[in-house]
Amino acid sequence: MNLEQHPALHYIAMLAVYNVGQFSGILAAAYLASKSTLNSVASIRQYFSIRWVPVSIRWLACFATFLIAWENPSVINLEKYMPNFAAHLGVSWFLGFASDQIFDKILAIVLPGIQKELPAIPGDTQK
Repeated sequence: MNLEQHPALHYIAMLAVYNVGQFSGILAAAYLASKSTLNSVASIRQYFSIRWVPVSIRWLACFATFLIAWENPSVINLEKYMPNFAAHLGVSWFLGFASDQIFDKILAIVLPGIQKELPAIPGDTQK
C-alpha cells in the first residue's frame, strides 16, 4: 500500500510521527529535569505527575499549530523540500520535536516568569 496515494492515511501518518517527535522532546526535557540537581524532581514519572497540566497545554497548542500549518501552503510551503514519503516523515518528526522547543522559547519571551524546570526545595536545616 502506498500511503502517498491515500491522502487521509498519509495525513494520519504525518500526524502520528509529529506527535512522536513532540513526545521525544518532552521526554528529553523530563529526563534532563530528573537528572538535574537544581530541582526537586527525582524521576521522569514524578516530572509528569507534577507538570502534566503545562505539558498537556503545550501539547494542545503545538497540535493546533500542526493542524493550521501542515499542508497549508499559505502558512508554510515545505513540499519543495520533501520530494518523497520518507522526507515527509523526517520533516514531520523534526517539526514535532522542534515545535515544543520553539513554543517554550516563545513563552519565555512573552511570559518571562515561566520556568522550564521546577525550583529546588531547600534542604532540612533544622537539626
